[in-house]
Amino acid sequence: MPHRKFLSADIRPRYPKGQISVFGVNSVYPRIPWVCALWSLCFPGFGHMFVGKYLHGFILIVWELVVNNMSNLNLSIALSFQGRYMEAASVINQDWALLYIAVYVYCVWDSYRCAVEIKKSHILSEVEDAPIAPSAVNFFDIVILDKKNPWVGMIWSVFSPGLGQLYGGSTVVGTFILAWWITICYKAVAVRSLLHSFLGNFHLVHEIVDWQWFLFLPSMYGFAVYQAYVSVTENNTLFDIEQIRFLRVRAENLGHRNEADNGTKQILATFDHSPFVEIVIHEIELLGVPPCNVVALPVENLDSKTHILDSIHRVDGRSILDGAMVSATLLAVLGAIYGFVMYWGPIIWGLIGLGGGFILGLGIELALKHRSKVKLISKRKAEVIMQITCPSPLYDQLIAILKSRNAAGFVVMPQEASAR
Repeated sequence: MPHRKFLSADIRPRYPKGQISVFGVNSVYPRIPWVCALWSLCFPGFGHMFVGKYLHGFILIVWELVVNNMSNLNLSIALSFQGRYMEAASVINQDWALLYIAVYVYCVWDSYRCAVEIKKSHILSEVEDAPIAPSAVNFFDIVILDKKNPWVGMIWSVFSPGLGQLYGGSTVVGTFILAWWITICYKAVAVRSLLHSFLGNFHLVHEIVDWQWFLFLPSMYGFAVYQAYVSVTENNTLFDIEQIRFLRVRAENLGHRNEADNGTKQILATFDHSPFVEIVIHEIELLGVPPCNVVALPVENLDSKTHILDSIHRVDGRSILDGAMVSATLLAVLGAIYGFVMYWGPIIWGLIGLGGGFILGLGIELALKHRSKVKLISKRKAEVIMQITCPSPLYDQLIAILKSRNAAGFVVMPQEASAR
């Protein structure tokens, strides 16, 4: 229930829940601090991007790419893991490497700290419950906060990192990731290496791949795929939160409600959170039904179980894929390192590490959870219930509106129950 009424869009909230602009969608979404720290361990800047601090993330990612390449750090790490310590010491540029340490530690520490502080801000934003403009229109773009499928975003990033972010509405983030992905793939000769790997020409892979640049790819790929998934779930959650606020404020501001009588019908309909809810309210009012006779309120679903997979219908905010994807990314890096000298090459072994790390991380997460409280995927449940009292002659038109606007279901109350 809103604690405060914002009657004017000119009032600036002290703790906003999020913002929609032509540059993308961002929200104050609570993240587990240690997960942010682990993403920073994988690649400086990723932990900040994971928690929504994109500008910090962009700066630190560029710093990582510049300083790491100037110091030959990736190459030195790969040789060290292979036990070739003398070669590792000979290739590293100590002047640049010494600049790396302090900033790397800062990335891990600050991403953890930011996650803690953003969680506090999230709590205060829920108390203030300020409205969010669900769309932004500009000469360059039209951005609408709508419901999307997180798995579609993930699949697009599987094909090419950055596309999933563009699908989710994050124009700047998607462009940044896509541009760097193309650049690093070119420098690492990754596309030709991929082609030769799947053709079985593994000896050619070892000859052409650039070790220094290639070791950026596993971390960037794993993060881009998962960040596309979580950014869409965050946007879906932000949409639900804003529509819940709108429906509750609307219900509180309705005038005196007309009682049902013999000349009226009372209908209960259920919906998912979507723009259709507000469209239905508008279309029913156009039929001549008074606004006070159309009451829509969010449903509090009593499901305390954690779901492994979020969906467009349900997001519980407690995804246990966090640890699985971090583990997958770390083992993909190790797979690529040892793949440089193993027969199948860094791409095949990197993919094996990605899949094996995901299974290992998911198994650890499941072992830490109580089995009875974990489900694979959430089922579709009613999220909004709408009560409509309309004149009997409008019944057929009203039912047509409900069917055309994706109502999950409806029931017509018996006349004896609705009449007083």
